[in-house]
Amino acid sequence: MRASIVNSFLAHRQHLLPIARCPNVVQVTRDVVALHATDPVGPYLSLWARTTGFRREALKDALYERRELAKVLCMRDTLHVVPSDEIPFFFQAYASRRTSAERATVSALLVQAGMCTKGEAEKILERLQYQVLDVLHGKGPSTVRQIGQAVPELQARVRYGVDKPYGGKFSIGSRLVPSMCALGLLIRARPRGTWRSNLYEYASLSAWLPGFDLETVAPQEAQVWLVRRYLSTFGPVTRDDVQWWTGFSKGDTGEALRALGAGVVEVAIEGWGSGHLMLADDAERLRKFVTPDTPYAFFLPGLDPFIMGYKDRRRFLAAEHRAKVFDRAGNAVPTVWANGRVVGGWGQRKDGSVTYGLFGPVSDEERAVLEDKRQHLEGFLDGDLLRPRSRTAFTRALK
Repeated sequence: MRASIVNSFLAHRQHLLPIARCPNVVQVTRDVVALHATDPVGPYLSLWARTTGFRREALKDALYERRELAKVLCMRDTLHVVPSDEIPFFFQAYASRRTSAERATVSALLVQAGMCTKGEAEKILERLQYQVLDVLHGKGPSTVRQIGQAVPELQARVRYGVDKPYGGKFSIGSRLVPSMCALGLLIRARPRGTWRSNLYEYASLSAWLPGFDLETVAPQEAQVWLVRRYLSTFGPVTRDDVQWWTGFSKGDTGEALRALGAGVVEVAIEGWGSGHLMLADDAERLRKFVTPDTPYAFFLPGLDPFIMGYKDRRRFLAAEHRAKVFDRAGNAVPTVWANGRVVGGWGQRKDGSVTYGLFGPVSDEERAVLEDKRQHLEGFLDGDLLRPRSRTAFTRALK
């Protein structure tokens, strides 16, 4: 199987081909498993690239009015937008290792802040969690600052980076409240400010999604489900890809793949080698897939699920261009794609206009498609100036 066919097939699965775009933001989110939300504008731009006639209000409505989507911590302890009815799977896939780690981290901070001894920390933590829930029960969704005003102990400060240039202080509340989301007690609700804001209100999970039960799925069942969903969206992949994307241990990854049994097959890709894993049904679809006969292109935000879905990105990015696309922490910058491969990066000038740079020459047809996409993106942003969380020397030079 040729690599170019596989890349086009994957772009189709990700709703990135023109014929594969979809009008339903919930369905698109479900089909790509989850949308990276570390940068609050990321989900909007990921959906703009995949959804016909996308407007920002469509995502806001799905997140905060109909609540069919929600922001939760899942893969690699990273914030994602996921379908609300799938939260139990995402939560239970990581609950066994995350719960104890979160409690231990916040308990240690309580001791560091001088609020209690090590032996008292667990009891104090439990009391503070109950107080936070009581505040939200009475006040409704609230910011960390508002919760801290009602529970003064959360205003206690902890120093970090002592004697370092980046040193400073943070409040106990700024760590304890988000940790309650990781524990399944709270959820990030509506942000304050514009679509670019990450100043969230927090709500109790039971109030935000009434009747919700995280215990409907067993942890091992959830892990098998998540690996299957990943294979469905990103396959063909290597075993290392599966382990990296999920963040599972090598043992848990192997158990999940074994549980899928004959439903997973190996395929060989020209230039990539053999042993790539796919769902059996998808392997048959790949064999029948016909690549587009005209050039296609798309602009993706930094940390888009398509580029972050693999440990080894050489399938769509030449090795010599990796440092132009990924920062030192491994985070992807906003990228420009043509015919299933990364061909450049994009950014904005101070006036909000969109600009992009290419790694090398492209055909006249490809450049025309890229320019059309650039104009559409500029229209969607409507002058709003975005500040990417990740940058490289290549994208800094685009201004």
